[in-house]
Amino acid sequence: MPSAVIVRASLPKGLERLRRQRVRNAAAGVPAHLTLLHPFIEREELKAAVRARLRAVASKHAPFEYRQAHLAQWPDAIYVAVEPAAPFVRLHRDLQAAFPAWPIYGADAGFEFEPHITVADREGKLEPGVHDDRAWAGLPRAARAEAIDVIATRPDGRWRLVWRIRLGAVGAKPER
Repeated sequence: MPSAVIVRASLPKGLERLRRQRVRNAAAGVPAHLTLLHPFIEREELKAAVRARLRAVASKHAPFEYRQAHLAQWPDAIYVAVEPAAPFVRLHRDLQAAFPAWPIYGADAGFEFEPHITVADREGKLEPGVHDDRAWAGLPRAARAEAIDVIATRPDGRWRLVWRIRLGAVGAKPER
């Protein structure tokens, strides 16, 4: 069962509604988020040593403010662009250095990480009308990154929180 390292995001209600309709894994319990590492270590291998390495990285990054700025698109996704991207890029870089065997999206050396919050994807429903939805009027919006979450699939296919590790802090909130 795979896992992922994310920063959870709270979208405006209308965009969250749209995301739940248009992102397939949202129905399986994946919250709105910015992906930092995925695929990540299998759920069964998420042991204390992994948590300690994650905690060591998170402790070097203070919580930070960012903006959910505007609609942006790739050929296979419509997403919320975030500004500034630099704090997410630094956090991703440090996590990637701590876990080199788990490159984000299985990426090649030439991959360039771009932090974003997916609202619609090809696996869900990437339709032209998504751009015109009035939910986008909820942007820009102020937000704050305070923790990294490790989420993983359970045998029933649902994604659940495994650990929440606060940025700048030594400690993790265990699974509920």
